[in-house]
Amino acid sequence: MTIFQNWAFVARFCFLTERGTFRYHFQLGGEERDLNLLLYYDGPHQWPTVYPSNKTCREKESILDIDYGQIIPLNTSLRLSGCVKGDDGIVECDSQRRFISARPRWWFIVLADCSSKTGLNVTYWISLTNAPIGTFWKEHFSADEFCK
Repeated sequence: MTIFQNWAFVARFCFLTERGTFRYHFQLGGEERDLNLLLYYDGPHQWPTVYPSNKTCREKESILDIDYGQIIPLNTSLRLSGCVKGDDGIVECDSQRRFISARPRWWFIVLADCSSKTGLNVTYWISLTNAPIGTFWKEHFSADEFCK
């Protein structure tokens, strides 16, 4: 993804109550200084307040809580991010998150580097699932696709 904004919507997915898994792989070329993976949910004080809006990147990020895992810094200083720097200087991040909630919930995934003046240039792969690997008819479907 190459865009000239410093805050970019990546995906949305409706995770079930206990089976939701988000796996990711990001490749960062070195220009990104403060790249964060941001996870907003469908509550009235979350996603609807930032999209669409005229808020700045920092204002959009400020409503999230890092203690609840909604901000994942994609850098090598935080082990939970799964980021390591290779000999070629490229940082690669591989990790996953589980989503557990009282009801099926929409989650909105964003990449942001609020300090960037040039935008984002990130190579990534993500997998959003609602069932164990190999459960063909439910694995990669958002809950809204099979709960109709």
